[in-house]
Amino acid sequence: MITRRLADISGPFFDPHKPFRNWSAFPYAQIDLPSPPYVDTAQLHWGLARAQAHLRALHAQGYTGIVVDNLAHLVAFDGPGEMIYADESPTRLRALAYRAAFGELFDLAESLGMEVFVTTDMQWSTPEVRRAVGAMDAKNPRLAALNRRALAELFRALPQVRGLVVRVGEAGGAHDQGDAYAGHMIYTTPAVLRELIQTLLPVCEEQGRLLIMRTWSVGIGDLGDLICSPARYAETFGGFRSPALLVSVKHGPADFFRMLPPNPTLGLPGPRQIIELQNRREYELFGLVPSSIAGLHAAALLRANADPQCAGIWAWNSTGGWGGGTASLGATGWSIWTELSSALTAALAVEPALDAERFVQEWVSDRMQNAKCKMQNAEESPFCILYFALATADLYLESADLIAQGWYLGRLPHAAGKVGGVFLAPLLWVWWMRPTAALPIWAYLAEAVGDVEAALRAGEVAATRAAFHAERLESLAPADDDAAVIVTSARYFADVLALSQAIKGLMLPLLAQARRGADHDISALQATARQTRRAIGAHRAAWAGRADFPALELDEIAQFVDALERHPQVIWLQARAACAAVRAVRHGRSLGVAGAAGAVGLALALLTHRRGRLGLAGLAAGLALAAPLRHQALRASLPWLSRHLHLLPSIFFEAGPSVAEWAG
Repeated sequence: MITRRLADISGPFFDPHKPFRNWSAFPYAQIDLPSPPYVDTAQLHWGLARAQAHLRALHAQGYTGIVVDNLAHLVAFDGPGEMIYADESPTRLRALAYRAAFGELFDLAESLGMEVFVTTDMQWSTPEVRRAVGAMDAKNPRLAALNRRALAELFRALPQVRGLVVRVGEAGGAHDQGDAYAGHMIYTTPAVLRELIQTLLPVCEEQGRLLIMRTWSVGIGDLGDLICSPARYAETFGGFRSPALLVSVKHGPADFFRMLPPNPTLGLPGPRQIIELQNRREYELFGLVPSSIAGLHAAALLRANADPQCAGIWAWNSTGGWGGGTASLGATGWSIWTELSSALTAALAVEPALDAERFVQEWVSDRMQNAKCKMQNAEESPFCILYFALATADLYLESADLIAQGWYLGRLPHAAGKVGGVFLAPLLWVWWMRPTAALPIWAYLAEAVGDVEAALRAGEVAATRAAFHAERLESLAPADDDAAVIVTSARYFADVLALSQAIKGLMLPLLAQARRGADHDISALQATARQTRRAIGAHRAAWAGRADFPALELDEIAQFVDALERHPQVIWLQARAACAAVRAVRHGRSLGVAGAAGAVGLALALLTHRRGRLGLAGLAAGLALAAPLRHQALRASLPWLSRHLHLLPSIFFEAGPSVAEWAG
């Protein structure tokens, strides 16, 4: 049995009536105010009451601790040392307010026998911190001293906190709150990360606390493959023997995707490990639809349970991704699907051989026991509710296969595995809620999937099965709020898989034909584009304007469809160029993301050198991206080039680290 079972607890603090987009952290952006009292005390205390109920629910599910963000918002620098924040500094006053609120939550956790951990990005900063320490440089001794001081203050001000969880692999960009709270990717080599550990670890050892270092990385710098490289892992953590140091590792070698092998760094010698799992599946529509983790987590937890290096698990119920809708939050901070997955994950951590099917059926039946049947015969009501509960369980249990075939493309028999040391995700065509028209990605998928027609047939079966579940649930639904949400979720799931099928039915054959160099039929391309446009319109008509179950973000794919209808010959040439570039990357040297885009641009320039502006655009892409880049040129040119040449998913320019950090 895995005895340390942690879960995040951000969900109850999100206000569904305020805009929210980035789930990667606690919703400070909703609660921080620019003027006194500098925090929205009403939302903070509303969230606190919900979080206390949520904490009790997590405890009842079997979790033994919680993880909450973040160090930057909890440090006031009120202890010994030079003054960092003035007495009336908004940053200091916010820290005091959050510490008071979280202190109540942490007291409750402590009374339930649950641990508390706080997260941080490294390197975090505020304007006052930047003025005090000077250069945001890993070698700056003033920065190291400030980090030690901040950590000591956290443990002193919030004695319930058991330890600190540190992420260095994804900071800056969309993770920043303007200049007020910013992140900097300055720990990008094993040597500097070891120095950071050696800076923080003595504070934890002296205080009897834990330091948990995450291996999550997104391909930037020498540590870009830390998540999946045994050699990089050994270089980074080798020789550390302190029981106060743990390493947190995702169960797969990339982000939280399906159909990946186990992470090859699991169980390696060195510090013991926390294994990260995700219940609110960010790449599978944010808990808006059923997304069973029964098989996925059972396999991961069976391995973990047998591994003496496993020191616990960390389940994510609120964290990760850009997008989603208010149904992701449900009435209490999580959807019914996330709540079910959270309960199942905790149960599997205790007993990996658990009968998951029976667990799901009993959980849903218990949840629905207070529902009221629409039938007039009261004696038949329990049977009506039981049928609906079993039908709901059936949908949840089958959802893993429906997602694998209808949202992913099933197993990719010719997948590349790693490119530049980073595992390629098997789900590349849609990022969170936004389908992409990036031609290099579709060129890769058309090659990786092998039999395009078989993949499309499997997707059609998945969409049909999802529609069956939606109709079945609607026919059985009792008069109950949870039942109404389940029915709407099932309808949304079926509609999204139908749209997925339409998009894949356009893009995969197009790129498969371009890869083979087959003769293209312009009228057929345009007809398929019109069919896809109708599917997009139908989806938008059904879900646009809804905050609970929002329509997918379709501007990028719609723009591509429009371009294909108007200029099919140009799109065909771009597709040919993309296939040539992907073939060069897969069967030649590894160029990385920018190099692949550059190869597309160069190929496009050659194919269209007599076509005026398009030829110039292709040549500009090649020159800008294939050669070593200056950060300013990349930042200015890449979004425009990408949009016009369909090079990269548009979400890349919104989410995560900035383009300049990737270029560096």
